[in-house]
Amino acid sequence: MSALSGFICRHAYRYLMLLVLLLTGTLAQAHEASTAYLNLSKANSEETTSVVYNAEYELSLRDLALLIDIDPNRDQQVSWAEVKSQATLIEQLITTKVKLDNAAKTCQVASFEPLAINTRGGFNYLYTNFKLNCEQPIDNLDYQILAGVDANHRLIMTQADAGAALQVLAVGQSPLGSEANAGLLSIATNFLKSGIHHLLIGWDHLLFLFVLLIPAVYMRKQKQLVAVSNPKAALLEVFWIATSFTLAHSITLSLAALQIVSIPAWLIESVIALSIAFAALNNVIPMLRVRAIYLAFFFGLIHGFGFANVLVDLPLATSERVLALLSFNVGIELGQLFFIILVFPLALLLRHTQFYKYVIFYVGSLISILVALWWFFERAF
Repeated sequence: MSALSGFICRHAYRYLMLLVLLLTGTLAQAHEASTAYLNLSKANSEETTSVVYNAEYELSLRDLALLIDIDPNRDQQVSWAEVKSQATLIEQLITTKVKLDNAAKTCQVASFEPLAINTRGGFNYLYTNFKLNCEQPIDNLDYQILAGVDANHRLIMTQADAGAALQVLAVGQSPLGSEANAGLLSIATNFLKSGIHHLLIGWDHLLFLFVLLIPAVYMRKQKQLVAVSNPKAALLEVFWIATSFTLAHSITLSLAALQIVSIPAWLIESVIALSIAFAALNNVIPMLRVRAIYLAFFFGLIHGFGFANVLVDLPLATSERVLALLSFNVGIELGQLFFIILVFPLALLLRHTQFYKYVIFYVGSLISILVALWWFFERAF
């Protein structure tokens, strides 16, 4: 039995170390999800042999900068003049990377309106408006923006002539027929998946959960860390941490997504980074003699505003927005549960080892502080 236990522990060490490296080694990838928007509507046309669509496409400037040099003077500030000077390249990018077609015949871009800059969720977006000539109504989208650059990029697409049908699409080929746009069911399914995706790519949210979960298998006695003898106590602590975080972020996510409260994105993202640093520091040097569930609730209120960025400014009626909000929130909880299932059993298994105490708990917390402070200065300044 001891041989089996040693075998399990050795592999658990490797698995948990890999998880720590993934969480703390991805400095460049924080919570800032990459989302673009495409709205299609049929336009009045004098031609009877073709279908004309009006397309509105929005892409964040930070994503555009990954594809086109819109900051030639390298001052870290993108001006309207710099964006406008690249209008030809931008139009070529959209023409070649955003293709709508039917029966394998690609629609042709007829004309572009002047470019503009919009703001969504506190971020600056390039706004383009162009017309498409199609031989028949479209039934497929070949979307290749950020292909090979950011696998987490998502496109939120609406079709005004199809009852404002909404889809959340990944890079690649996507059907746009009636079966893909099943009204409320489509909204619920799309945003459930989007919530799971959003949590699992949100490195800052995962790191925050990580620094809250790793102390759950310990209790402090006379300023010393002592592994809990009863696994049920640790399991109950994790349950309350997850419940507290869920309740808190659900409140602020709802307030932001329903456009009741609006806070600048840069401020929320900066404070989220600070929340990670503080929670990790509190692991190493207990400053607040409070249980982790209270930290989870307090900082969960802040994280909820971060989750809401995907839902802000969506062209949805109130009932559809509420459905999208509920589905998105359920998706976040499923993603959170998946992460807990990955981390907590390993923490429980290794709680008596020096490896867990010094490498995972102490070193992991210290690295988390450094990563979080990196994110803070990157976002705030």
